Amino acid sequence: MKRKKLVFILNNFLIGGTERVLLEIIKNLDRDKFEINIITVFGSGLIEVEFKKLGIPIFFAGPKKYSSSLLFKIIWVLCIPFILLRLIVFLKKIKPGIIITSLYQSDILGSWASFGLDTKLVFIQHDIIKINQIIKWFKIRAFKKASRVVSISNEVKEFLIEYFKVPHSKIEVIYNGVDFEKFLSFQKADKDWEPIFGTIARLDKIKGHIYILKAFKKLKNEGVKLPRFIFIGNGSERENLEYFTKENGLSNVKFAGEVLDVGEYLKQIDVFIFPSLSEGLGVAIIEALIAKKLIIASNIGGIKELIKHNKTGILVKPANTDDLYKAIKRVLENKNEAIRLRDASFKWINENRQLFDIKDVSKKYLEILN
Repeated sequence: MKRKKLVFILNNFLIGGTERVLLEIIKNLDRDKFEINIITVFGSGLIEVEFKKLGIPIFFAGPKKYSSSLLFKIIWVLCIPFILLRLIVFLKKIKPGIIITSLYQSDILGSWASFGLDTKLVFIQHDIIKINQIIKWFKIRAFKKASRVVSISNEVKEFLIEYFKVPHSKIEVIYNGVDFEKFLSFQKADKDWEPIFGTIARLDKIKGHIYILKAFKKLKNEGVKLPRFIFIGNGSERENLEYFTKENGLSNVKFAGEVLDVGEYLKQIDVFIFPSLSEGLGVAIIEALIAKKLIIASNIGGIKELIKHNKTGILVKPANTDDLYKAIKRVLENKNEAIRLRDASFKWINENRQLFDIKDVSKKYLEILN
């Protein structure tokens, strides 16, 4: 049987929820049925090594290295015609049956480069972020060319319909899938509850990390003994966050940096804080739920589909130091309640395993690809 040709167009290989989900999807596709190629348009990253292990050809249409600096982004924009030309040449050579893209740079460039090809476009929409009007104009036109649009939550679906005017009939809701068995192994015994707090996310303003530090500062000023906190991830805000930590004597806070395998740190954590200002779903929350962590997260986007306030976790107002401070203090003062919420959240994710286990999620993608 002739294999169907698939091309995945990614922005880069940074360690983020989008990249980790795509890695798991590709891992679970049958190589006897699909011939897979990967293209990036915006550089590389630490997780490239994991994609290479799959033995799948990788092509860099844009720069091979990635930088978060403004200069790099300006140069990248100036190089778009060259990147697009390389993308067109590659796709004409491969002649894929399906092109799958994620994030707006890949969506727009992928739709342009596929012009004139007998191929289907599948977009995966991960976020609920309003973009500038010029990029929005291009993305709306890219969506018009798409055969299917995968939304990672119902909140993202509503955003696609209202903001980008994507027809309801084009959208398929498929939650982010993770290796369920792997994250079950990162659970911590009740007797080891300290608690240790932590988060896994790129260090970007939109992730709201500064509010964690401000909440800890408030607790410190009250004379509360601060618990350990671990930041797992890297990004443009790291310097500012480290400066705030040092200036306010928050010796309980550790920056682990970019970590390829988060298991070592996730296993240490009891309470997972995710104070994002905008979120389509949050693959890190799914991983933390499976690893049986108590979740404190912003009451926004797809997070509300994962956590029910005071039933399976604690939801707080985004960008609100006082709300986050109260949630942390509540956990520190009420161990039994914290464990009750944690256990309820694990029960829920386990009962809904088929929605989040990559084995089941991959079958849903397979239906679209077929």
